[in-house]
Amino acid sequence: MASRKTTGSAKERRVPRPLLRPRAIVSQLKKESNELRKKMLLVGYLTEKLFKDGKSIFLVGGQAVEAYTGGQFTTGDIDITTTDKEATEKVLAQMSFTREGMVWLNERLGLAVHIVGDYPTRSEKVRKVDVGSYRVHVIGVEELIIDRLKAAKFWKSERDSEQAVVLLNAFRRTVDIEYLRKRAREENLEDVLPR
Repeated sequence: MASRKTTGSAKERRVPRPLLRPRAIVSQLKKESNELRKKMLLVGYLTEKLFKDGKSIFLVGGQAVEAYTGGQFTTGDIDITTTDKEATEKVLAQMSFTREGMVWLNERLGLAVHIVGDYPTRSEKVRKVDVGSYRVHVIGVEELIIDRLKAAKFWKSERDSEQAVVLLNAFRRTVDIEYLRKRAREENLEDVLPR
């Protein structure tokens, strides 16, 4: 899916280049047969479009798990956070997404975007994933593991527990284990942190 993965803060950016018009990107996405790649291209386009106006987004939640696991775990909607919800919604509307309750839906593409909150301030660990000509900022795997462990412990979610274990095993060589342990202590998750 991605040509390159990098880590660092979301402030580091590439030089922006001319973007496709909203209708052109929708046409391109409609032709994409790989669902994970289609979702990641959409987020990459949103990231680049918003960057031109000094805005940012993070890929979080279930879609971040899907991206990190290469589709081993799938999700129905694309969870994002943003520095400017109004600007993000405007771009989605330009791409023929319509608001349906809590999500923005484009039936033609079969995609739903859920803006789940403000841009995260806690996590400075960000992974950047290049997809096609776009770059997607994905919440750090450490924060995602903590998020899944919270759901496992407090909501009794076996699926989230399984996702945390898979993420930790997949990224064991690159995960910041000391940071992960610190975050587990802060969130009262030491008892469910996999060894």
